[in-house]
Amino acid sequence: MRTLLIANWKMHYGPMKAGGWIRAFRRERLPKDLDIAVAVPHVSLAASRASLGRASIPALAAQDAFWAQDGAFTGEVSPSMLLEFGVQFCLVGHSERRIYLGETDEMVGKKAATLQAAGIVPVICVGENEAQLKKGEVSKVLKAQVAAAIASLKPDGKTPFVFAYEPVWSIGTGKPCPPQKAKEAHEIIRSAIQKKFGQSVAEHVRVIYGGSVDAHNISEYVTTTGVNGALVGGASLDPRAFALLCRTANPA
Repeated sequence: MRTLLIANWKMHYGPMKAGGWIRAFRRERLPKDLDIAVAVPHVSLAASRASLGRASIPALAAQDAFWAQDGAFTGEVSPSMLLEFGVQFCLVGHSERRIYLGETDEMVGKKAATLQAAGIVPVICVGENEAQLKKGEVSKVLKAQVAAAIASLKPDGKTPFVFAYEPVWSIGTGKPCPPQKAKEAHEIIRSAIQKKFGQSVAEHVRVIYGGSVDAHNISEYVTTTGVNGALVGGASLDPRAFALLCRTANPA
């Protein structure tokens, strides 16, 4: 299974800086046996696509989408709109959207299903907060989030889906989840997928890790724990630093 690394710019880089980041990143030496994507703000999709041209590395990703293809939903962006920019991946359910915008497990599931139906790979973010961690509720929280997310997904393989385990207490804190703990969480996620779709499907779903990932710890995550990649926030804002992270994740 190929390792997947996704740069998540969050609310950084409008069109001018986005184009510059893409051009600088493409000048770097990048591993060939690695899937790389960059999740940019919606306003920067056109500039990012223009800077990419016909290039396929990095793949273009969006940070969110709505659960309808069109309609009276002021301010929202549909999967069909994202397809016009050549978007291949889209984040859904990031903890920042769950916390600040009140997104529920059910909303995340609807978005994931609509993206998959449109042919865009949903990257479904799940993870416990600090209070849930201290109460020993990690397994309970992850199972509930995964079950809601895959309720309407199709396991036919035409458009896969990805899970990103992001412990909320680790995001942006500089306190990465210990690799062994991340491995345990990934096993919980995969077992929840297996419960609905069976072992064969579960084995082929990429489950990546996010939370204070950088060039210093990425290698341990992808080589020691069997994690299938990473969703990278702050460490992806510098194109050269993110390229180094990619090389470190796949030194071959």
